[in-house]
Amino acid sequence: MRLEFKPDFAEARERWDSYWKKTNTHPLVSVIIPKEGTKPADKPGWLAGHDGNFEPVIERILKWGETHEFIGDAIPFYQFEFGPDHFSTFLGADLKFSPDSSATSWAVPYVSDWDKAKLSFLRSSPWWEKTVKFIRALRKALDGKMLIAGPTMVAGMDSLAAIRGTQDILMDTVECPEKLLAAQDRQWQSYVEIADELFKELNYTEFGSINRHGMYSKGKIAIPQCDFSCMISPEMFNKFEAPFKEKEIEYLDASEYHLDGPGAIVHLERLCGIKKLGLIQWVPGTGNPAEMDWTDLYKRIDSLGKGMIVDGTPGQMKNLVSQMKGKQIFIKTTAKTRKDAERVYKELSAL
Repeated sequence: MRLEFKPDFAEARERWDSYWKKTNTHPLVSVIIPKEGTKPADKPGWLAGHDGNFEPVIERILKWGETHEFIGDAIPFYQFEFGPDHFSTFLGADLKFSPDSSATSWAVPYVSDWDKAKLSFLRSSPWWEKTVKFIRALRKALDGKMLIAGPTMVAGMDSLAAIRGTQDILMDTVECPEKLLAAQDRQWQSYVEIADELFKELNYTEFGSINRHGMYSKGKIAIPQCDFSCMISPEMFNKFEAPFKEKEIEYLDASEYHLDGPGAIVHLERLCGIKKLGLIQWVPGTGNPAEMDWTDLYKRIDSLGKGMIVDGTPGQMKNLVSQMKGKQIFIKTTAKTRKDAERVYKELSAL
């Protein structure tokens, strides 16, 4: 299989396959650089295309792909998403967009009574219809050139909070926990239906799939997460969210958990206890700059037997990765020229 913007895609594909099978002996490394002799174009940003005007977005995507080189394990792709609550729109939520920011949207809570909330997959949702139209327009233009990552499936308690409201769902964990658990069960059935349809539209059986961080799998890949976990105790997480995450990760062929903020670290051991989970992506969260030294946390993840995704300068990455015992590491770094990129790739992928 060949991609126009990634002539060595077949080789990278096999390295990614080894990564998920844990037969790789070195980290994977992604380096994306501007193509020499071109004026580099930016990739369209967050929420692009949500207004249904797909053509200019696709033109910018193609221009980005044409003006960049994808070195090592970097695979060219475009990920579209209408916001963090995109998944919740398939259950019936509407989206609102900030008049002050082109990168902010949120779901409008609509559940007032869990007994009446069906949480079924609404194929008639205007957001589902727009999602399918966008995928098909993207595929018509991008198939054979680069891959497409679908919307992040932000499900579980994050989705229930989006459609109910954070304060209300926090009260529900105490006042009607059995209704929340029943809602999770209903949502799970919809998750499988929605995910199956998305992967079908994206034709993962031919192309494989890729997530928003550029991690590739020959099968089905996604990024499970639960930002709501920062607000609840380990006991509540184990009760309300962990069973959903176990089913989600089991459904997928490859998974990367998005661990966001210090308040979520308390759940790390429970998450790493999920055998099929591939790796942890640590995000320091608001007010916790990435410049802080999180080496001890990465060592903890490493000791728990999980991989990780890390990014920074080549020097930072060399220092960090050299302290890890495992090789299930995906490094995203930078370089200025192709010669420099090839040198960086060679050095880091040999760690």
